[in-house]
Amino acid sequence: MKTNKVHDGWDEYRNRRIYTPRGKIGILRSTGYGLYGFLGSAVGLICYGYISFFYTSFCGLTPMQVAFLLVFGRLLASGTALWIGHFSDSLYRFKFGRKYGRRHFFILATIPFLIYAMFIPIAGLNFWYYFITYSVLLAFFNTIHLPWTTIPSEMTDQFEVRTKMGTVRAVVAALLNTIAAFIVARVLGAWPSNDPKIYLYLQIGLSIFGIIFTLITYYTTWEHFVTKNEAKLMELDRHQGENISATQWQNMKATFREFRQIFRIKTFRKHLFIDGADQMAGNLNGLILTYFIVNVLGLNPSVTAYLSSMSTFIGIFIMIVAGYVINKYAPKYMYGIAYGMALVACTGFGILGFVMPGHLVTWLLVAQTFYIFGGQLYGFLPGTVFPSLPVLDTLLTGKSRAGSFSSLAGLFEQGGFVITNLIGEGILQLVGFRSSTSGAVEQPPAVKLTLTLMISVGVGIFFLIAMYNGITFKADKDKLDLVGQEVKRLREGGKKSEASQEVRAVTLELTGTDYDRITGWD
Repeated sequence: MKTNKVHDGWDEYRNRRIYTPRGKIGILRSTGYGLYGFLGSAVGLICYGYISFFYTSFCGLTPMQVAFLLVFGRLLASGTALWIGHFSDSLYRFKFGRKYGRRHFFILATIPFLIYAMFIPIAGLNFWYYFITYSVLLAFFNTIHLPWTTIPSEMTDQFEVRTKMGTVRAVVAALLNTIAAFIVARVLGAWPSNDPKIYLYLQIGLSIFGIIFTLITYYTTWEHFVTKNEAKLMELDRHQGENISATQWQNMKATFREFRQIFRIKTFRKHLFIDGADQMAGNLNGLILTYFIVNVLGLNPSVTAYLSSMSTFIGIFIMIVAGYVINKYAPKYMYGIAYGMALVACTGFGILGFVMPGHLVTWLLVAQTFYIFGGQLYGFLPGTVFPSLPVLDTLLTGKSRAGSFSSLAGLFEQGGFVITNLIGEGILQLVGFRSSTSGAVEQPPAVKLTLTLMISVGVGIFFLIAMYNGITFKADKDKLDLVGQEVKRLREGGKKSEASQEVRAVTLELTGTDYDRITGWD
């Protein structure tokens, strides 16, 4: 039977699979969500973990040339990070956004990106090839996943379930990285150390598995469909009503206004400094580690991959325990433990470089064990806590802007990478690092001393900054659940005047804003 019902295209896709909750969010579904985390290994093991060593040892690039392409790529990534979260939040405006989802669209976009990564570890080409290809890769490697990080807050409003999803995600990623890193280590150890083609072969294999896991995540998760009412509220806030053809300048102003509002949230601001500082510490360590192992300790490059494999394997058990503990105790206690152990590891690396004791591999494993316990926690905690923080913004504004939260966090991360890449590669260039096209070469004493100082003192400084902000972090499960309940009450028509004193106190403590000054629900 024909009807006269008019389809405006808005609700046409609301019953698609990506918007439909499909049962309990248990271990299996959380695993499906977490498989996307293999993106870090699929691209990072070769195109990040070994890339500086690859470029200077097989492509003839100097450290400053490497720094130039790394920094330019990070600057692109910073701009992309600012854009991608806001764009993700705004995709409901467009038909393709409603059809493929605000978050799932970017999960699908990962597939061509993984194919593109195969063009990175190719030796024998000129600087401009490496500059263009790697800059584009960096622009998306650390940003294309940002909408995915908001999936837990889209699928559930319960802190405990989100934490479970974050824990399983981290464990799955660690398990996959353990297996991948071990295989990479075995292959590199068996392959001639002066043959660069193996890096390309390994990247092809990693990308194929990355594509498979991306598709699994796409089909096992869902997200929230933005209704017309919700869209109207968000459009009104931009002073644009139903007009979605506003000028780019107006959109840019609206974006930066959102970032300014979000940055004012006390707890999220502290989270940015924690995440930014530990990312800088981890990036500097990752940048220097292979150089340190090969040029200072005189070991095979495959040792880096073995250490990565061991780290993530042990980290699986650490994160399982951490996921349980974080629901029982405030994250600040775990931050203190994580960064404290990481600082012990920094001290150990320094001793190794200066003393050069016998049985180097054994002592390196001892130092790495401390780094494992600290590093797996500091890599796990911010990402697990983050999905619960956008509710603070919802309390203040009544809006759902998790993508903008991801963008601002991504901007801080990319800015940190720019700084540490400039520091690391720039200093190596200044002290006389020797490049090659046929493998690692003997480095002068000044370079060895510099590498030792950077992996110990340099990395340690960033961990100290992260530790200070971590142990003064106030959010925990009870407080965030209380905020979530208050948001639910307000959404159901509750009056602000009926808020409890506990809610008012927690609001001020976590956001820095007095409850009575909230205007988003007026």
